[in-house]
Amino acid sequence: MSKAKSLIEQFYQEEQERLAQESTFTPIDVSVSSADMAMINTISKRFNKDKGVLVREALSQAILDMFSALEPVERKMLAKDADELANSIAVEIAEEQGLAAVEETGINWVAQDKQCIKDERKAEKDQQKQQEELAEKILAEIEAKNQPATETSEATPEVVTEAPFESNTAEATVEESNEADAPFETNSEEQPSNNSIFA
Repeated sequence: MSKAKSLIEQFYQEEQERLAQESTFTPIDVSVSSADMAMINTISKRFNKDKGVLVREALSQAILDMFSALEPVERKMLAKDADELANSIAVEIAEEQGLAAVEETGINWVAQDKQCIKDERKAEKDQQKQQEELAEKILAEIEAKNQPATETSEATPEVVTEAPFESNTAEATVEESNEADAPFETNSEEQPSNNSIFA
């Protein structure tokens, strides 16, 4: 088989998959503002994308964001209700098209709820870890600022007080010893000279 024939077969297969997928979609009439419609047209032209596909994908993402923003308890209940409703819609589509069953497309909301719980727990752990790291950093900075100041204040008084105190004591001791020795020596010298005069 040539490459051109295999390419045509691929196109047929892609078309069948697209039709099968689109058969599971439920049509909805939506009115949008002129500004939103202008942006939809602009984006679809820029990326050469069908407006219907663009709106469908944007709406799907918006619904997912809204679901994630629900309170956990309410989100769990609504996820269960939505999955049950999706099953019943799929059964209706299959009956309309005369099919035994239609494969559901889109998000399984119960599974998405579990994923939201995991993401929330991970976000809490990351936030707690960041707060702990920030607290440790602040404590380290405070200790770094206080440590040099303490060492300087302790070292300076020792140098100032000890050196003069020791030198004064030493000088006083030398002067006292000199004063005590000097009169004794003078007296001892004067006495013999007095004796020698009188003798």
